[in-house]
Amino acid sequence: MLQLSKFPFTTLKTAPKVSDNRSTSLLLQWSYIRQAMAGSYEFLPMGYRIYKHIEQVIREEMDAAWYHEMLMTILTPKEYWEKTGRWEIDDYFKVPGHSGAEYRISPTNEENVCAIMQEYIQSYKDLPRCVYHIQKKFRNEKRAKSGLLRWREFTMKDAYSFHANKEDFDNFYEEVKKVYTKIFERLGLWNDTVISDADGWAISDQNSHEFQTFLDIWEDIIVQDSTGYCYNLELASGVPDDKNVEEEEKNMEYIDTVAEIVNMEKMTEYFESPDWQMLKTVIYKLESWRYFGIAIRWDLSINEIKLWNFIKEKYDWQTFELAWEADLGKLGTVRWFISPLKDSKLDVDFYGDGSLKTVKNFFWWANAKAKSTKNVNLSDLSISEFWDFNEPKEWFTSMNIEWEKLTFRRASEVGNIFHLWDKYSKPFKINYLDQNNKTVDQIEMWCYGIGVSRLMWVMAEYFMTEKWIAWPENVAPYDYYIIVIWEDYIEQATQIAKKLESEWKSVILDDRMWRKAWFGQKAGDCELWWIPNRIVVSCKTEEKGWYELKMSWEDEKIIQL
Repeated sequence: MLQLSKFPFTTLKTAPKVSDNRSTSLLLQWSYIRQAMAGSYEFLPMGYRIYKHIEQVIREEMDAAWYHEMLMTILTPKEYWEKTGRWEIDDYFKVPGHSGAEYRISPTNEENVCAIMQEYIQSYKDLPRCVYHIQKKFRNEKRAKSGLLRWREFTMKDAYSFHANKEDFDNFYEEVKKVYTKIFERLGLWNDTVISDADGWAISDQNSHEFQTFLDIWEDIIVQDSTGYCYNLELASGVPDDKNVEEEEKNMEYIDTVAEIVNMEKMTEYFESPDWQMLKTVIYKLESWRYFGIAIRWDLSINEIKLWNFIKEKYDWQTFELAWEADLGKLGTVRWFISPLKDSKLDVDFYGDGSLKTVKNFFWWANAKAKSTKNVNLSDLSISEFWDFNEPKEWFTSMNIEWEKLTFRRASEVGNIFHLWDKYSKPFKINYLDQNNKTVDQIEMWCYGIGVSRLMWVMAEYFMTEKWIAWPENVAPYDYYIIVIWEDYIEQATQIAKKLESEWKSVILDDRMWRKAWFGQKAGDCELWWIPNRIVVSCKTEEKGWYELKMSWEDEKIIQL
């Protein structure tokens, strides 16, 4: 049992303002956590118990599915990361060792697990296999934010599975989704959690699946329609509204304007036309020094993730950056006045956003300062291919149901699933003997993550009320809180606590006397820590041979001793 007379931590009178969300302030005020520095938090006893309870729910469901827990190293050798080409990633910490050696502090463990499973996967009978661990991770976040949401130091449950082929995984994946669903059900989040498609980022070359919980304090926006379409905004698509498609096309004209027209406000004011009728073009430079440009309506934005997914296929994974002023000068154009007009003959591969097809008689520039065009139509442009480069807006409609508006909801990620293909297994030369005793060097690999410390923050935000955080009973720090009114009744309260502990219940014994902790403060701490069952032992209860029990969701009741 926890005796509060010996407990060194107390709740604070006011909530510290160190984060952009109230739940983190409450976690700090009630001594669940303490901030060491930006992006690094320490779990105090109450918070650590909540964290451990969340971790235990995850562990129980993973073990029930026959996934095997292990523990991999945090400090990893440089050669692992060089094999997969991830050593130079800036967001991952490196540390020096003796004699010029360098190591990586693990941000994730694909390399580690491949080095291990290389020894233990020998035959087709060894597949599929799934291992997991729960471990601290470290990432060099440029801007740690939102308390426990984005840390530089955090705890992750990451699992890895190995398969002979994708068909084998398809069956396996359905079981993983059931495991994750059960975890979030037990933690009370599932009714407001969805599975969305998202980008694979540095982990995978393919899309990932994210388990996203809807919250007002958010990191992501989930885009949905009534067909079950569910995407993270970073990959979402929709249909922009048609504008003047019924209007008759006019002949393009060159006009003299002024050099100061370099933003949408000035352009719409000058031409007395809406922003959707203005066009913009952005020029990029590939690592091969070839240039490409993206043309899009000015009321829309280029989604750089969609752009990257398009360019990596078109130009064989070449990296790219915005073209510099000198680059534009060599091409014969000027920033802010770039235009893919056919008669400009720029040595640039131009691609257009699909939204261009829904507007006629655009206003555009003409590749020189103070030179513009009006009544520009697709037939006037040198665009080799159209693609979905835009980031959807809330007025977009569904691609699946005509006229249905897309819905946009704020959410925070609580879990993810990445298809790794053989991106990591092949560099580590994992292979096996098939049924015909032939060597197969193609191993399908997947990874599955749940941020345990992040999940604690999401739950704090999700279950937060005006006064406290109403943790689910299976996550609350303790089962019972025993309030002792007078010192004479500590022994009686201790006996009740021991009886509860013999029934595998966890107990706080509030035996504080010398701190002038009266009933109001003790009852208040019980509520702030959201202990589901409160017991009061006093002279009144002792005389009558009973004690008072109050459950957080019920009125008081009398229990016989």
